[in-house]
Amino acid sequence: MDICSYVAWFGLFSILGWVYECAYCAIRTKRWDNRGFLFGPVCPIYGFGVSALLIVAQALASSGATSANAAWWQVLLCASAGSAVLEYTTSYVLEKCFHARWWDYSNVPLNLNGRICLPFALCFGAVGTLLYYFVCPLLGGATVSLPLAAWEVLALLTVGLMSADLALTLSALTDVTQRVERSRADFDAVMETAVDDLASGRRPLGTDLEAAAHRTAEGMSLVQRRALKSIRSYTSERREEGAARLRRAVARVESERRARKHADGRTNGASDTDATDARDGR
Repeated sequence: MDICSYVAWFGLFSILGWVYECAYCAIRTKRWDNRGFLFGPVCPIYGFGVSALLIVAQALASSGATSANAAWWQVLLCASAGSAVLEYTTSYVLEKCFHARWWDYSNVPLNLNGRICLPFALCFGAVGTLLYYFVCPLLGGATVSLPLAAWEVLALLTVGLMSADLALTLSALTDVTQRVERSRADFDAVMETAVDDLASGRRPLGTDLEAAAHRTAEGMSLVQRRALKSIRSYTSERREEGAARLRRAVARVESERRARKHADGRTNGASDTDATDARDGR
């Protein structure tokens, strides 16, 4: 296997990882949750994990070792440890870059700083074991069956789409962070004004804050709203308060837009019915 095939498999398993994440969360929470760091239907951490497993499997095969020679418990331990290292590193890097977390295992037993936990590490290890014994050999055969030119095209498509998605997501996250900071600034401004005007019958502070958040939410694009929803929590308490206020405002704005769309649809339907009745009357 060459680098192009690894990149192509990375893209495929990133998509399959996104499908798993969304399905698991939908079953657990009974509602749709578009998971993942990126805007598109991909979870790159799964692609990296399977690509690393493929590289190890190919390296072992080149050295004469096969899956039949490896004890299942050794594969399970290595896959669990590898998934834990990958997940912890990803969580740490994302938090340092964006001061936010996309997942949190704090409520799961045997967790480490909320970034990883033993139950899920063992689950990922079990999946990795199954992939090593049953999927990796098939992928190796599929790789040989396609010409190199096909893998090069697939790799270019994967890199191009992933790069565009990453640029779009980073731009949205930067803007979302600015809007969250603006929400914090609105809170400070309201509190400063309230100190002077509280005795004059000023309306409740929460109304001012929610109104400011509502105005901010109305100006957010689909990608920005998606980026805000994907963040589990911010590390700063005050930033998380602003983000929570903004999430509520986004939910209200989306609900209002759905209601208007539904009302417009009913209005258009009634107009079409009236026009039909008028033609029939003629």
